[in-house]
Amino acid sequence: MPNDLIKADCGVIGAGLAGAAVALELADAGKKVALFIKNKLTEDCSSYLLAGGLTAVKIPNFTNDSFDLHVKETLAAGKGLNDEKIVKYCAEHFYSDVIEWLIKRGIKFDLQDGEFDLHREGGHSKNRIFHIKDTTGKTIMETLRNLIINHPNITIYENHMVIDLITKDKLQEKKSGNDICFGFYVYDITNDYVKTVECEATFVATGGLGKTFLYTSNPDVATGDGFAMCYRRGLPLANMEFIQFHPTVFYDPSATNETERRFLLTEALRGAGAILKLSMNSSEDFVLKYDPMGSKATRDVVSRAEDIEMRKNGLSHVWLDCTKIDKERLKNDFKNSYEFCKKHGYDITKEPVPVVYAEHYSNGGVLVGKNSETEINGCYVLGETSYTGLHGATRLASNSGPECILFAELAAKHFLSQTKSPESIKIPLWRTGSAKESRDKITVGYYWEVVRRTMNALCGMSRSKERLVAALDIIKSLEKSIKEYYWSYKVTKDFLEVRNIVEVAHVIIESALLREESRACHFREDFPKENNKYLNLTLVQKLNIGS
Repeated sequence: MPNDLIKADCGVIGAGLAGAAVALELADAGKKVALFIKNKLTEDCSSYLLAGGLTAVKIPNFTNDSFDLHVKETLAAGKGLNDEKIVKYCAEHFYSDVIEWLIKRGIKFDLQDGEFDLHREGGHSKNRIFHIKDTTGKTIMETLRNLIINHPNITIYENHMVIDLITKDKLQEKKSGNDICFGFYVYDITNDYVKTVECEATFVATGGLGKTFLYTSNPDVATGDGFAMCYRRGLPLANMEFIQFHPTVFYDPSATNETERRFLLTEALRGAGAILKLSMNSSEDFVLKYDPMGSKATRDVVSRAEDIEMRKNGLSHVWLDCTKIDKERLKNDFKNSYEFCKKHGYDITKEPVPVVYAEHYSNGGVLVGKNSETEINGCYVLGETSYTGLHGATRLASNSGPECILFAELAAKHFLSQTKSPESIKIPLWRTGSAKESRDKITVGYYWEVVRRTMNALCGMSRSKERLVAALDIIKSLEKSIKEYYWSYKVTKDFLEVRNIVEVAHVIIESALLREESRACHFREDFPKENNKYLNLTLVQKLNIGS
């Protein structure tokens, strides 16, 4: 096959906010960047769906906001598990290193009377969310897409799915204590064969893991690819039990279009005064039973309140009432939400809309240092796939977008400051061996269905040891079958994805079993209270990387 070996200075996997930003930073510094995207550039990522905006405190301001207040509220959301130094650094640099970085690249955030028109979201006491209507992600990603396409130092590989990292320890089948990443194997989906990528540094920015669960706000590509391949190479994953559910995803059981089934009604609606109700005609904010902030509380509080009330009352959904918000503001600031609901028969200026919670974000990820570097030299992990210490047990709304860009800049600077490693090794091309074509799509589809239904039923919003152990038994059995399938048949996109989600599911369950308490978005029915014994990270690591 042609192009079996691709050589570049840097390999970037994923092109959401983190991947796009690091690719541009590296390319601007003169590095040749190979950018790999599982589907199409920009549209197939969670960043494109970002509705709310980006958190940042601009000093001076007219609202008495401060870095210290942003830090305080981020730590409150994280329930004692954040890295306070990282939180402080982020609060102090989100405006100067992220908002200004975007403005220099052509982004025009909404203004009102010549000043930034800032939104407020759940968990925030001040308006500090920079936005472009309620299509912030779409606008930013389209701008970055144009910069990437026109950059002479970036080569784009669409419809390419990464399989595994190539590291010294993996090739030698032993732990050296000084592992090095030399590149990765990538599956060309369109042409149905595997390529080998050789590069000085690999930047993993593959996004989330939402498709591990049955219901998610994430796009179809969110199959935990980066989490799984880093885990397979022996990198520790931190706090993977903390899966954040978003409380206001549009509910439409009849929808067949995946985009419509996962449409997210932005957090900023609740920040602007929308409330959640148990029935269409109710006037009560039922979240007030669980938190004095009511529907303005953080996502973990609101989603858990939904779960409890839905199970108690036998409901398939609840109602989001936006009618207290000014009509013109709804039509302008929340145009995307307004038009979507209108198209589906709901006028949110006059009536509530049905919503349900869905998996939204992984607070945990691959453990990284202050520059997004990992224990493997030459391997960086960015965005939702990483655990930087910013979020702790749950993230404060709109902190993750600026985190993607800030740590992309830090990772690029760190790599550019390093001297090239003198160690080199001949990288073997991908070998198919005796693997044959699989004609059995039903088996792979079955694996998909079992993993996602197991996670939703047994490791979702409410957990217990009994359910988690049952889930682990099912997942372990599937892992064995999937491993045998991997060595017997040639790879396909669907199979590689299910191979990843089953490993991610295993890590989430193991993490949830280890944390015998309830904290933020991790709720154990058998341990319903916080326990200060667990004021630390949960780490899960694969020790036998040759398996």
